[in-house]
Amino acid sequence: MSDKEYKIKYGLKIWSTNKKELFSEAVQLFEKGEVDFMELYIVPDSLGNMELLNELKNIPTTIHAPHSEHNFDVFKLNDSKTEFFKNQVIKTADFLNSKAIVVHAEAGDSQEIFKKNISRINDKRILIENMTKIGTNGELHFGHSYEQLKFIKDCGFNFCFDFSHAIKSAISQGLDYKEFVEKLIIELSPSYFHICGGETNTEKDEHGDLFNGDFDVKWIKKILVKLTEEKDIHLVFETPKSGNGLENDIKNINYFRSL
Repeated sequence: MSDKEYKIKYGLKIWSTNKKELFSEAVQLFEKGEVDFMELYIVPDSLGNMELLNELKNIPTTIHAPHSEHNFDVFKLNDSKTEFFKNQVIKTADFLNSKAIVVHAEAGDSQEIFKKNISRINDKRILIENMTKIGTNGELHFGHSYEQLKFIKDCGFNFCFDFSHAIKSAISQGLDYKEFVEKLIIELSPSYFHICGGETNTEKDEHGDLFNGDFDVKWIKKILVKLTEEKDIHLVFETPKSGNGLENDIKNINYFRSL
């Protein structure tokens, strides 16, 4: 075991469309030591000149590629979508010296199509995010089951492990969510995570506050603390914004810290 002391690093989720009102506040929170890094979700065509990102230039910032909500889906890649990914997602990651690019597996059930399409946008920084089984409109997501995620790993990818997605997928599959989560973490060996609150009586993805709902957040923290015996853990909070800037994000982060 290394002599290095590992820890949980706390990440703040911001969107590229938040640039006017939240970028400066996010930088201040980083400078005060309340967060360790940012995860920037790219809304297509919202950045324009990269100079808009100068405030984040000297802050550790990872990238989250757009998903189906913004008309980007690995299973529906064409030439224009591939060019978009290269020109807006990859170039933003390069500009910010990002170490990770999170990509949803999205809706589909074909291993062949996933493998073929993901190769069109492949980048060594890509982390595939595990999914709920059922999407907002009832669509079936790829990357929700143990077998699918094992296939993605065998394709050579590392993961962004979303606790809520895994819990919701377990509910859809009729599995014990704690056993499912533990199995996936052992198999996938992630070091990058998403967290939010939710209810175990629904398979719908919710993105609630950690102090609401009935997810066993203390149990989640025990898992992450255990993992820091071997490596740094990056944890992004996908909890709701309250309309008061980033105040509710920090409220959730401090709640998690206090557990």
